[in-house]
Amino acid sequence: MHPGLALGESVRVNRVRLVRVLVNVMSARSVSWDNGPAIPGTVFRHLITADDTGGRFSAQSAVLAPRELVIPHSHEREDEFSFVYRGRIGGLVGEEETEVDEGGFLFKPRGIVHALWNPTDEPVVVVEFISPAGFEHFFEEMGALAHAEPQTLQEIAERYGQRPHPNLISGLQERHHVHL
Repeated sequence: MHPGLALGESVRVNRVRLVRVLVNVMSARSVSWDNGPAIPGTVFRHLITADDTGGRFSAQSAVLAPRELVIPHSHEREDEFSFVYRGRIGGLVGEEETEVDEGGFLFKPRGIVHALWNPTDEPVVVVEFISPAGFEHFFEEMGALAHAEPQTLQEIAERYGQRPHPNLISGLQERHHVHL
């Protein structure tokens, strides 16, 4: 309790301090898909980081090249939401394949294998929301590797709870005429 303050006043002062801390952690600002800092070695840009949200979520944007396939994978700890800002994507979630048009979302729950691809001949812009935050550091670590041994890539993926599913690649490539 603060000296000279009654109990009720002390609680109010502490509540005001807590609100100030939360506002400093997550302050309002405009974020554009192409305005965040690039993550070197990747197609991603940071939009909202763990530091911005107190670890609740992060957001990154990515431009997928025509006919590009993102390796099928799953996450132990994160849920992902893909927002199609421009274009159209194909998506695999579990055993279900779908297409998501511009302005739509694809929800990819933790523990479920998923993949994205660009089924078109034009670049696609996707904004990825990941909760909780922290997985953006996976992109940073992988992007920093110019040439790495498969064992190194596997160790990084395991540290972040990410598991690739390479057995699904050829089927997706054949059905959707996409490539890694």
